[in-house]
Amino acid sequence: MSDHVHGAAAQTDAERARAVREQLKSVHAFDLAYEMAISLVSFGYQKMGLTDETRELCDLDDARLAIELLRAVIETLDTQKAGAPTGDLHATLAQMQLSYVRAVEAVGAAATPPPPPPPPPTEAPAAEEAGPTKPAARQPVRKKPAPKKPAPKKPRGGAKPPAG
Repeated sequence: MSDHVHGAAAQTDAERARAVREQLKSVHAFDLAYEMAISLVSFGYQKMGLTDETRELCDLDDARLAIELLRAVIETLDTQKAGAPTGDLHATLAQMQLSYVRAVEAVGAAATPPPPPPPPPTEAPAAEEAGPTKPAARQPVRKKPAPKKPAPKKPRGGAKPPAG
């Protein structure tokens, strides 16, 4: 009895594989890439965390990557199929880029500003206070070349220069 059950399962698997092959005949890479672009849009907006529901999902690095991947997919679709219906994707990409800027600004406004840097020292500490220190590496000093003195003018026509 178990052989009969396993045989039926194998037949079902073979039938499924045949059905998948039949479906692949009607699916084109353009359609798959278009669906991928739609998924990137949805994912990217979620990762921007612009709404109360998505705020906890905020990951601007992921959002930026989704935007860059969407841009690459659109560019590829445009170059592979002249007249491809990608106008709506171009508009969506532009809106996503603007939304990303808003998300970055919102995160920046919510973040606490870093403390100001310490003021630079006004005087070098005395050697006895500072203790032994390693000498700083010397940077080569570049000097400007001295201007060349003009060569004395030679008189024309065999005249001797004035003595003087």
